[in-house]
Amino acid sequence: MKILFIVSSAKIGFWLAELTHPYWHLAERGHEIDIASPEGGRAILDPTSDPYSEGSWEKTDLVSKGFLTDQALKDKISNTIKLKDVDLDSYDALHVVGGGGAAVDLYPNEDVKNVLEHFWAAGKFIGTICHGSIALANIPDKVAGKSATGFSRVEDAQVEALYGLNFIPNFPQPVMEAAGIKYSNKEPWGQHVVIDGKLISGQNQQSASEYAIAYLNLLAGESPVVIV
Repeated sequence: MKILFIVSSAKIGFWLAELTHPYWHLAERGHEIDIASPEGGRAILDPTSDPYSEGSWEKTDLVSKGFLTDQALKDKISNTIKLKDVDLDSYDALHVVGGGGAAVDLYPNEDVKNVLEHFWAAGKFIGTICHGSIALANIPDKVAGKSATGFSRVEDAQVEALYGLNFIPNFPQPVMEAAGIKYSNKEPWGQHVVIDGKLISGQNQQSASEYAIAYLNLLAGESPVVIV
């Protein structure tokens, strides 16, 4: 399948693991991936998600370390497609990457709304993770009553307390709940993935691999796991 990834264009940046882990699992199984953003061009990764940066939260993230050693993959982050220029008909599935930037420019956003409405109307797969799940609130008439997860308000509060600032204008949990989504979460930084039909969502960066594997199984229509 051909899968479209959306990342934020905001200066706060996107969370690297929420791009690299789904990219790895999906690409490994032969799926083709393109990366788009609202403004196109270079997308900024949150430095605390860069395993090579000082003060990184992800120093043991081998997947992201490997991704950053491949120049062709790094170029995809530096040369994202402008969302308005994407040929949506050519894609089978969507993944919205999180990170604080998603809560800055992926909601409210008319271009993101148009993308989501296209995928929804065509019965295509839609996936979101962490702050990226706030994008679902662009289509409240479609997502009302659907089950999903994203970065919790408690997790956002803990980040704010750590860095001493209110760094984003919108928080996924209350915005999603206001859109009528049946929001659920586990304890802060716990692993949590929700599937509702062709909609899949992950709570946070800790859920990135579990989300990616669950998404892969959703696309395949089956799981390789046999319980006896």
